Amino acid sequence: MTCSRSKTRPPSGPDRPHAGKDRAPTCCSARPEIGLPDVFKALGHPARLEILQALASCETACCGELVKRLPLAQSTVSQHLGVLRAAGLVGMRGDGRCCRYHLEPGALARLTGDVERLFASFRQQPAPAPHIHDRMALPRPRKDPE
Repeated sequence: MTCSRSKTRPPSGPDRPHAGKDRAPTCCSARPEIGLPDVFKALGHPARLEILQALASCETACCGELVKRLPLAQSTVSQHLGVLRAAGLVGMRGDGRCCRYHLEPGALARLTGDVERLFASFRQQPAPAPHIHDRMALPRPRKDPE
């Protein structure tokens, strides 16, 4: 797979009025409407994990480069990239006729922090009530016939 390893991205500013507008949010915590369930759902498909691994091995890649590496159709890879972008894990920028995809900087660190906070909230919860089956196992008092 041919990957772009350039360390520079096109500048954003007044000379590029649309710069950054086509990019997904940087992580689930950046926009309140994107939560951990959305990110976990995005991570829950094997093809999406392969796409993330492929993007981690290079700076950027276009959809066609990912298609050459994966046993999936171009439309399928595009759809999975859309899900990963919506979850804030992958970003996109235009490069001529090709859209270049990259891992969002800091997304993994923010996701790790969100998961740590989630598990910390579990530890702060009161102990759960006994399960109904536990109550059923208790011996019942016998009724004495009169």
